[in-house]
Amino acid sequence: MKIDNPFLVTAYVSPQFFCDREAETATIAGALRNGRHVMLYSPRRYGKTGLIRHVFGTLAKQRGTTTVFADIYAADDAHQFNVILVNAVHEALNPSPKLFLKNAMAWFSALRPVVQFDELSGQPSIALERAKHRKEEATTREIFRILRQQKRTIFLALDEFQQIAAFPDVRMDAVLRTELQRSPNVRCIFSGSQRHILQDLFNNATKPFFGSADQVELHRIDRTMYAAFACTLMKRHKRSLAKDDALFCYDWCNGHTYYVQVLLNRLFGDARPLVRATIVDVMRSLVREQDAIMATLRSALTKGQWDLFAAISREGEVDTPTGSAFIRKHGLTSSAALVHALQALLDRELVYIIAHRADSGKPVYAPYNPFHGAWFKYR
Repeated sequence: MKIDNPFLVTAYVSPQFFCDREAETATIAGALRNGRHVMLYSPRRYGKTGLIRHVFGTLAKQRGTTTVFADIYAADDAHQFNVILVNAVHEALNPSPKLFLKNAMAWFSALRPVVQFDELSGQPSIALERAKHRKEEATTREIFRILRQQKRTIFLALDEFQQIAAFPDVRMDAVLRTELQRSPNVRCIFSGSQRHILQDLFNNATKPFFGSADQVELHRIDRTMYAAFACTLMKRHKRSLAKDDALFCYDWCNGHTYYVQVLLNRLFGDARPLVRATIVDVMRSLVREQDAIMATLRSALTKGQWDLFAAISREGEVDTPTGSAFIRKHGLTSSAALVHALQALLDRELVYIIAHRADSGKPVYAPYNPFHGAWFKYR
């Protein structure tokens, strides 16, 4: 596939467009090869999905293996989870439409599947009849029965795994733990972006998944490594970006993988020489594009939440957003009200914990989207 812009923002393509993560790749691949499951955590848009695809590309080189990727972010209950999972399994095991149609009924006849066709692409997919919760449990078990029957190792990724904690009808963690114990050929990556839910699922001794997976946390890619990657990729495509300017881009985006890629993607697509003036002009354009989004956010937030959001954004990183000095500096309300406002911003993923101070262990808060943070500074 021909790539017009090497700074990808929508999907993983190949190792040549993938920056670093060598240690994480080796850790995850090594665990899966040796029969261990992995819980992978990072804030959204740090590159979890790309890393999983990258790891799967490494594992797929082994004979007798198959990789299955299921993004369950859209699943609100066990039924939707099963529909997503059965289609991911079928797509991986039967990659051609002919095989898909041939095996859909044969493999999943007990589930009474209905084969549908996408109106635009013509690709087939499976719909399942909604059932009572006990039958939904049986459906999940049936899917894993198919996986157990495969004479190969199955590497299964369940992306945004924290969704299962909110299912109202089925204790999906208990069902999955049982099925995985019965399926030694299936090794899982449980990835997600909500730390407290994932930690409860895997570190709470009362939960089925307690102690059942290696735990890997993605941090920001090293700024020097990212700058070198950006300069090399630009040079490979006959564009020139100075190292200091690449570092400037990284810092402006706070090292947040997706947003660094967006900025570099815009720069690559700009025909002008990539000097500092061009970079600043593109940055300003990105900030202006936030106007409509920020207007919507302002109407959706309380005054206290908006004021705290603005204050954290203007600071960039804050370790005491409820402290008296921070309150006085930005004219905020009482610290008691700020605690609730801060939690609201965390729940909306407008602010997130970017790190912890090495000396005190205090969480450091930053605007989730660095373009929003820049909007408060420059608009």
